[in-house]
Amino acid sequence: MDPTRPLISVVIPCYNQGRYLMEAIESAASCGYPTQIIVVDDGSTDDSSAIAMGLESVTLIRQENGGLASARNRGLTAAIGEFVVFLDADDRLLPDGIDAGARTLVAHPDCAMAYGRCVMMGPDGEFWPTPEQPVVLSDHYGALLRSNRVWMPAMAMFRLDAVVRAGRFRAGADAAADYDLYLRIARQHPIHDHGEVVAAYRRHGTSMSGNATRMLRDTLTVMRRQRADAARAGRLDAWREGYAAWQDFYGTQLVEEIRALLRAGELWMAVRKAIVMAWLAPRVFARELGRKIRNAYAGRAIPAAEISAATILADS
Repeated sequence: MDPTRPLISVVIPCYNQGRYLMEAIESAASCGYPTQIIVVDDGSTDDSSAIAMGLESVTLIRQENGGLASARNRGLTAAIGEFVVFLDADDRLLPDGIDAGARTLVAHPDCAMAYGRCVMMGPDGEFWPTPEQPVVLSDHYGALLRSNRVWMPAMAMFRLDAVVRAGRFRAGADAAADYDLYLRIARQHPIHDHGEVVAAYRRHGTSMSGNATRMLRDTLTVMRRQRADAARAGRLDAWREGYAAWQDFYGTQLVEEIRALLRAGELWMAVRKAIVMAWLAPRVFARELGRKIRNAYAGRAIPAAEISAATILADS
């Protein structure tokens, strides 16, 4: 095997994303490096398996629905490449995206992971304006504790053996299982930020990232797992900063979800989400409580019976 052009395994977990799957597969095949494309159909009820089965270049694995972490780990069992990329079925790699990651890992043999940037796109594949991020030159673990620099999995390429040694994807926080892996690898190994735009991140109504309750819960679960390691690494300040930032980020999104539910008359679901916010993002909840009390009850006494999750978070 040519050491300058190693085999790249591309693992594509898919659950009812057949309408996007072919686009993801084609994006993985169009690169200058040899690729092994593995599609893991995670119990889909649409035509995902039929699409992948008809392609000679694709290894198809089917399993009962087990979630993202399970599907990615199943794909890893079939991966034989030196490097591996995890591409969600509704996203796509850009031309030269795989090449940029592979060139970086070949040039930096001490690095376990290399990552770049993505461009946001809508359901129809149209690119959206995307904020720029500065390149991280050092203390990648600290930077990742403060925020997830890798917005979507296909931005990163890994050495396959590093992923295996790190314990693969851990169950219990599927919506943030990729973030969990980045943190574990960055804590144990050098990684490299090459800064090139390598993938397109599709946003649509069924995206997991659109569920603020789940994202808040799973991301904070990952952060709590990291607390002891961050303390041992002397990065507890970065951990505290990141934990608070995630509470604010997803807590604020959760406020908007609650408002939309209230406008739709779904009071009970709004109350349930407000309880989650009070539990996981208490500072955001207190901020909204204070704001609503000031707006709704300025200049008069506050009847205690009126203070509820619904009245606190309803639009003024």
